[in-house]
Amino acid sequence: MVFEILITLSVGALGIFLGAQITEGVLFVPYWKDLPPKDFFEFYKRYGKKIHQFFAPLTILATFLPLLSLVYGFFMNIPDKISLVITVVFAVLFFSTYYLYFKHTNKKFAEASIPDNELAAELTRWGNWHWGRTACELIAFTSAMATLINL
Repeated sequence: MVFEILITLSVGALGIFLGAQITEGVLFVPYWKDLPPKDFFEFYKRYGKKIHQFFAPLTILATFLPLLSLVYGFFMNIPDKISLVITVVFAVLFFSTYYLYFKHTNKKFAEASIPDNELAAELTRWGNWHWGRTACELIAFTSAMATLINL
């Protein structure tokens, strides 16, 4: 019963996070790319912290709950853990992208420390990292769903 609750919460957190990430990629990134550098840096200075405060808890939950499910699943010897392991591997991958790329780049956005003539390329790179991260989230979500369905 506890495992079913944990994996259901994992699926929910991953689904909400995935939806939020798709929204960010479809709405925010194209908008940012359309802004002149001065306007982008003003926007990010004003809203970057709020964006982080929105996404950080979702990111943590979407990583922590599957990890907790995996630990509990191994402890309770839940059968067929392959999809759960895949979920956690891809959750750790999307979580790690924050430290590999986003933390440093977002700080540069907030500080407006990227030269104006390099901003468009950096936003394209940011978008590519974002969609790569979102692909990891989709795999984690799909694997978590498979775990839930196969209970």
